[in-house]
Amino acid sequence: MIDLRLTPAAFDGLAGGYGGRTGIGELREAQVSKHLLLIRFLLDQLPATSTSPGNLLERSRVAAPEEFRSVIGAPLVGAWAAIAGRAATLGTVAEADLSHLNAIAIVAAAATGVDGCVQVPVQHGRAVLPGLGAVVAGDAATVAVTAQRGRLLVTTDRGGLEVPAGPEREVSGWEPVRVLSASSAGLRIRLGLDDVHPYRHGYHVPPANRLPAAEVDRWRALFDEAWELLAVHLPERAAELVAGLETLVPLAQTDARSARSATLRHAVGVFGLTLPPTPHDFAVTLVHEFQHSKLSALLDLTRLTDPADDRRYFAPWRTDPRPLAGLLQGVYAFVGVADTWRALQGTVGVATARFAEARLQVDRGLRAIEESGALTGDGEAFIARLRRTADRLLAEPLPGTADEDARAALARTYAAWRDHNGT
Repeated sequence: MIDLRLTPAAFDGLAGGYGGRTGIGELREAQVSKHLLLIRFLLDQLPATSTSPGNLLERSRVAAPEEFRSVIGAPLVGAWAAIAGRAATLGTVAEADLSHLNAIAIVAAAATGVDGCVQVPVQHGRAVLPGLGAVVAGDAATVAVTAQRGRLLVTTDRGGLEVPAGPEREVSGWEPVRVLSASSAGLRIRLGLDDVHPYRHGYHVPPANRLPAAEVDRWRALFDEAWELLAVHLPERAAELVAGLETLVPLAQTDARSARSATLRHAVGVFGLTLPPTPHDFAVTLVHEFQHSKLSALLDLTRLTDPADDRRYFAPWRTDPRPLAGLLQGVYAFVGVADTWRALQGTVGVATARFAEARLQVDRGLRAIEESGALTGDGEAFIARLRRTADRLLAEPLPGTADEDARAALARTYAAWRDHNGT
């Protein structure tokens, strides 16, 4: 665990299913500290030399602390650090994984106005400058990247290029990270759509390779509509996304009949997804997966469940039995799902039915957690606060037979789960 604590107000807000800009800011600061600790550990695996990326990182930190923290706090830095850190503890870390520190260091140097030069590893024919894009490098093992007065200059076997200063500027040999940006109701958001980062994997399906321009246009059009829904109907949740979500990773569409999304435990502020079918589904997915990110970041700071509890529980949104920690993740995410469908009632016909179903799923899962007897002190406080939010959702009036239909659906789901898994 990291030696940091959330303020009581931030903990209470997050436990209620929200958190606000302040709570998200505290979680982001904790993630920066976590990344720095992991980087320190990985630097210790390298020989200490004057050309070590540690030297460049330290000069960048001193030169411009805020810009440095912005680079180090990027969620895919966390994804890389978790992968490389696990391998290092097992003594199996690859040289390319450690050398990715050079790429992080040179991007930090350019962001902070520090001059330096490093060799950036080439993986699958590309040398990635995290958060910016990838240099097409062919069969080379490394490329030389120089930071000079805020500019990045790359030297490859094919010649040299200057990384464009403007986002998404296409030049020969350079593949920039695309951007999703939108503005509505006074709320503006800008996310990376990263299809080049070498550590964007780890989801239940592989990440997509470089997206064609026409497909990027489809992502942008759908995202713009989804953002309008969130900014107009759920401004508090939209503000949280502005404060804490940085990157989306497009996933390979392995099944044309279904959309997929997932969040990684140690990559906070990024998640993978296939292109959702509708703006409403996109809006719900943004809230759903960011709920996972928030809880994952909070769990870096405090334990909520007893790790010795090895029982498995019914999660109303899955067919497999779940451990208590997994059930808690699901409940927390579905609080966001239920709240989003609640707010979107009247904008699309399915919203009321989905709200009715999601709030009952939250209630059922939450009751199992409450009755588990396997919560820590912080866990009990967290769940008590989350219960108040769930009860407010349950108290919302619904038209017609929506609640009755949702209860029947939940009963059928549980019966099928029980028949498959036993009691």
